[in-house]
Amino acid sequence: MVTPTDLSLWLDQQAWFFLLLAGLILFIYLALRQSARKRRQTLQAQREGVTELTFTEHMEQFGYDPVVCLSTYRYLQQVQRVSFPILPADALEEDLGLAQEDVEQSVRELTAALGRYRNIGLVNTPLETVEDLVQLLQTFPEAETLPGRALA
Repeated sequence: MVTPTDLSLWLDQQAWFFLLLAGLILFIYLALRQSARKRRQTLQAQREGVTELTFTEHMEQFGYDPVVCLSTYRYLQQVQRVSFPILPADALEEDLGLAQEDVEQSVRELTAALGRYRNIGLVNTPLETVEDLVQLLQTFPEAETLPGRALA
């Protein structure tokens, strides 16, 4: 017969606690995952008629450049993997789930894709909504229109 060590005795006495803790963590993970899936399904159903074209047409009514709007919508859907239709008032962090680094990446990549020049000296308000992002991108001048800058 093997005499148990202090470690094996302690593990025998504490195993129920670790199993309970692991079960609780698994339950919380599954509940959050189910909640996120239900939220995506609800948003998909509520925004059934919203497409990149309706988004662009809506923004164009308020004077936004349709190319910037369409590019932003497509970028958020394809690169940032937003799986439901996007509205201009959607919050970048809360609604779309973008971290600050994702927003900065979006600004950099969309600026380059649109052939615009980011004005570093421009003081920006925090980007909170999709409309704020489109508005910021639209304020950047196109690279070919900058004085003293020639495109190669």
